Amino acid sequence: MSMPETPPAAVGAGRPLVPAPAASIRDSRRAWLAAAGATLAASVVYGLAYSYGQFFGPMAHAFHAGDGAASVVFSITTLLGFGLSAVTGPVADRTGPRVMLLIGASCLGLGLYLTAISDALWQAYLAYGLGIGLGVGCVYVPVVTATGRWFDRYRGVATGSVVTGVGIGTVVSSPLSAWMVSHFGWRHAYEYYAVGGAALLLLAAILVGRPPQAPDSPVAAQRPPTRGFRTLYMASLLVCMANYVPFAHLAPSAQRLGISALAAAALVSAIGISSIAGRLMITALTDRLGSLTLFKICHVGIGLGLLVWTTARGYGGLLAFAIIHGAMYGGYSALLPIVLADQFGLARLGRLLGLLFTALGAGSALGPALTGYLVQSTGGYGTALTVLSVLGLVGAGIVMSYRERRTS
Repeated sequence: MSMPETPPAAVGAGRPLVPAPAASIRDSRRAWLAAAGATLAASVVYGLAYSYGQFFGPMAHAFHAGDGAASVVFSITTLLGFGLSAVTGPVADRTGPRVMLLIGASCLGLGLYLTAISDALWQAYLAYGLGIGLGVGCVYVPVVTATGRWFDRYRGVATGSVVTGVGIGTVVSSPLSAWMVSHFGWRHAYEYYAVGGAALLLLAAILVGRPPQAPDSPVAAQRPPTRGFRTLYMASLLVCMANYVPFAHLAPSAQRLGISALAAAALVSAIGISSIAGRLMITALTDRLGSLTLFKICHVGIGLGLLVWTTARGYGGLLAFAIIHGAMYGGYSALLPIVLADQFGLARLGRLLGLLFTALGAGSALGPALTGYLVQSTGGYGTALTVLSVLGLVGAGIVMSYRERRTS
């Protein structure tokens, strides 16, 4: 609990004093400049990664590949992007985000350029999958961790703005990529992205810088994150098996109900727009309601939202689901680093966030594949959506059992 009448350096009985310069720079203009750089970095890496759909068809045609083979390129990207966070998070704890951003900029620029000059699909697997995957892995967790350390009082709002960069990048990159591919071809488009993306990440590295180090409370420093962290990990794994399915299957499920392709695609856009609003509004409430309480609400909201999709029989029901899911998914994503910082302290935030991202990676890989298999086996989405609802609600039940760690 913050105590305005007490100088920041002395908050917390028995806590080591924070040097005045480090304490004074938190929540300052310099901190907000760092948050702007982190938002830019998140927008770039996820905007480029999630724009793959605009390149999918032309690349498959150029390499004479089927849809399944071409989609593996994106699967490699997401698995590496999430999975590598378990490594880049601890490294960022020790070195700060700037080194990781420089590595990410190099991987992203080189990967896109090599993709543009690839002559075979296996070369694109290596160039795009490794390049963009390494870029995402080296950027997102390090900049989110750094933002948490740049702020104290406004940590929730600042982190919310950074993770909103994922939605901003997705919204901007999709039409931009479609325009570039149609005007310049997919190879030249990737060449331009290679230069522009790397340059923007270099700018972000300058803006973010190395954040001030914050001491953990005595309880957070002494208690290892064992059972409590495992609870959050399992809940995240289950909820993320459902979290990312709508991005792949909501539009096809809508078309099975007789909805046009354009209107079905708009449902996914509605998720993106709603997620931006959810990230900002939900994180703005952390001071009033607490990050853990809101985190639990988002878990429950995701599970209940899936029931809306399961029972939807028309466009109105699907749109309602898209809005609910976008807001809850956005809030969940934004609250992840805040909850970890509040429950386990700042010193290990990069390590713990990176480990938790392996649950996101596994869930995002398993959920859409399981859904596709069930749809193929049963001939419809009814069984698949029921299974997803159960998984989401079980994950919500697990996170509801989590008890807050008292760190002061």
